[in-house]
Amino acid sequence: MKLNAGLIAALSGCAVAAQLSAEVYLVSKHDDASSPPAVTPSLARLLFLQRLASNGRGFVLEDVPSGLNVANAVSFLNQFGKPTPPLFSVGETNRPNQLVLMLDSLSDEHMKKLRKTLGTSPSFTITDPPADSAHKDLIELDFLHKSGVADGNQCSIQQIANPKGDCWNGKSSAVAKYSANKDPKVIEYVAKQINQLLQLAKAGDLETTIIALPSSSSSSQWADEQHELRRRQAEQVMSIVGKLEAEAQTTSPSTPQTMMFAPAGRIAACYDTASACNVATRNCTGHGTCKDKYASGDGAKAGASCFACHCQATREEGKGVKHWGGPSCAKQDVSVPFWLFAGFTLVMVSILSMSIGLLYSVGEEKLPGVIGAGVSRNK
Repeated sequence: MKLNAGLIAALSGCAVAAQLSAEVYLVSKHDDASSPPAVTPSLARLLFLQRLASNGRGFVLEDVPSGLNVANAVSFLNQFGKPTPPLFSVGETNRPNQLVLMLDSLSDEHMKKLRKTLGTSPSFTITDPPADSAHKDLIELDFLHKSGVADGNQCSIQQIANPKGDCWNGKSSAVAKYSANKDPKVIEYVAKQINQLLQLAKAGDLETTIIALPSSSSSSQWADEQHELRRRQAEQVMSIVGKLEAEAQTTSPSTPQTMMFAPAGRIAACYDTASACNVATRNCTGHGTCKDKYASGDGAKAGASCFACHCQATREEGKGVKHWGGPSCAKQDVSVPFWLFAGFTLVMVSILSMSIGLLYSVGEEKLPGVIGAGVSRNK
């Protein structure tokens, strides 16, 4: 009897563990692995970020979270990640767009129905997936702010499945989350669009990552640094408000020992809000402020908002004044020293040329026939 009870408990534990595993399906023209591996949430998050990253931004070793084996992470990304472009490739043409569909709060019946709808086994599974509350942080902090993808949460599955639609906002990557608690028919909507997603994948126009997340009360997170990132963003928003209210002053940074790096990836010409501009440009790399280019002098808006970096000069002790430029104020403006040096060089070359020409013209003049004419000799 004790043996039977232990066996039942073990089987129940296995069933619960299997139910708590999230399933990830990659809808692409490449074949998936026959035996799907089981990975941790942090490694799965790294794969999602790699797939959503804009073309030109690849995977670097610093992106691997602490505690993960680098070799295993690289092997996993090479197998399931987005193909890396050639070293000397030009442009972003002929590269498929990337879509991430996150389906959370799924029951066991939903998981089976999705597996039957897709007609294939998952590409890989996620052991001990985080709770439903952690999915919002993954989308807002990692996907939208860090990767800068299109937000499709206000669009239906039919709308987000069209990479040329308005939901994509002209971007190459998009993400959307749908909850079975709010709409139990979410699997049916996916089933209606699966043929279109497969055709787009075969044509090389769109690759879709479907994340099936069961209801979970786990305390695990997608990444340990998310709480720290949320705190830094809250502090950043507070500093942004203070900068917008204060008058622009040409001063050195308050913390000169803090080194600011230029943001990777492309910088848009305009942003809808000052917060989006500061996040994308990292506060203009500490060398300026985000301002509305179309706003009048009294602060009134003349039309659509267009926030961009307004670069300012900085002064450092012993190094003088530095002028900055570029879309994120990350490039040092050397136009003034260049023109001073070029102008000085041009003036010196002109003076030297005139001096040589004057000496040459004097040397070419003929001497008088009698040098001593008019000079009388004393007798």
